[in-house]
Amino acid sequence: MLVSQQILQSLGLRSFTPQVTACPGCGRTTSTFFQELAGQIQTHLRERMPAWRRAHPGVEEMRVAVMGCIVNGPGESKHADIGISLPGASEDPKAPVYADGRLITTLKGDRIAAEFIAILEDYVEKRYPRAEG
Repeated sequence: MLVSQQILQSLGLRSFTPQVTACPGCGRTTSTFFQELAGQIQTHLRERMPAWRRAHPGVEEMRVAVMGCIVNGPGESKHADIGISLPGASEDPKAPVYADGRLITTLKGDRIAAEFIAILEDYVEKRYPRAEG
């Protein structure tokens, strides 16, 4: 069923869950942290969707970018509804976060994943009004 949903969503016929754009990773990424973060974000979105769909109509249309370095990260993040660009191999250890095309914060340290998920939760709450009833 998940594959069928992904096909319908990629064809633009129906949205089931927010679309996550993530680069495949390359020599610029410093570790598996980027891939782990992308996986954590996708898992979080899947787990939250049943509640979000009931409470926040339209959230399934959200676009999230999880990028591995500064080459494409800021551009993809600016074009998504919300996105994060992790530091590459020789870049400063910081991760800029964009929402609605604007830089909103820069995360640092070992809590980047948890902090981004908290920002994502807050974004959904503010961007997608609660359903009435």
